[in-house]
Amino acid sequence: MVGRNEKGAAWSWRRLALGTACLAGLAGAGYTGSQFLARAEAQAPAQKSAPAPTPVAPAQPASSSDYGQRPVAFLHGNEAVTREQLGEYLIARFGAEKLPLLINKLIIEEACRDKGVEVTPAEIEASLAQDLKGMGGLTQADFVNNILKQYKKTLYEWKEDVIRPKLLLGKLVHDRVKVTDEDIHAAYDAYYGEKVACRIIFWPKGEEKTAQSQYATIRDHDDEFQRKATMQATASLAAHGGEVPPIGHRTVGNDAVEQAAFRLQPGEMSPLVDTPDGCVVIRCDKRLPPDTSVSLESKRADLYKDVFERKVQMEIPKAFAELRQQANVNALLTDPTKPGQSLADSTHQLLKDDHADAPGKAVPAPDVH
Repeated sequence: MVGRNEKGAAWSWRRLALGTACLAGLAGAGYTGSQFLARAEAQAPAQKSAPAPTPVAPAQPASSSDYGQRPVAFLHGNEAVTREQLGEYLIARFGAEKLPLLINKLIIEEACRDKGVEVTPAEIEASLAQDLKGMGGLTQADFVNNILKQYKKTLYEWKEDVIRPKLLLGKLVHDRVKVTDEDIHAAYDAYYGEKVACRIIFWPKGEEKTAQSQYATIRDHDDEFQRKATMQATASLAAHGGEVPPIGHRTVGNDAVEQAAFRLQPGEMSPLVDTPDGCVVIRCDKRLPPDTSVSLESKRADLYKDVFERKVQMEIPKAFAELRQQANVNALLTDPTKPGQSLADSTHQLLKDDHADAPGKAVPAPDVH
């Protein structure tokens, strides 16, 4: 793969604005529409006291007809708490939230089963390792404690709700992706072509008037630009004084931002540039010439692999939208917090909202991350 120091092409504008690959993964990188909850295997703690009397077990395995009556716990030694009771308890509290995720799970699994597509545990672990590497070599423990915890997600959920569907859908769309020689040249230009080293200030949607009122001051006084850059709303940008990886051609996912950057000479600042997420100004610190020490042919294989993966991630939301339409979902569960309201329509809306940040915009989602 292309080295980490050649990361310019991986930056899309949305990822710059969000400033975290994990958030992209959970809210979009691909793909929150696929964040479903699979059934976990619970492990009971060891008993320290004398065990309760063991209930009489059936001689033969229980049939599917009595599945709901199978015990998940016992009270007073032999009073069963059934799967049905637990299910109704969980449905009443979390059903409205989790039903769309379960629907997505079933849609994806059915499509992959029909095509003979599978994902192994080893592939999931390898993808997790790659995710962590892409987050600056974050350890698994730090990822769980510092990232997942703030989104109230477990590592199991990350693997099952983010990684597994990303891999399944990625395999499903492989035969839909073609990489042309033009794609290879564009990727080479993005990584090794001319770049603009710059700092940016980003105002989220709704703060356009604030940006306009501050524009003249930060344009005419670099110290004011730097002060505002370190105080801006996007924490990841503020932490670096607005500095971002050098902008190359086709590296930010927004033509207006790219064009504004390449019009600048060192010391100049762009006009306010509108983006789907807000507005931005760019101050050019340096123009970086193309890196002629690296030939296209020496990197062709790496560039092909990189472009192919990016095209796969861009194809995933299209494929999933088609599968969702074919499924013709009609959800009947009623949300107990909204008496009388069926989830038939709200489920479709949740699916649509969950999938708003499509893979390919930010990396995937990995721009599914």
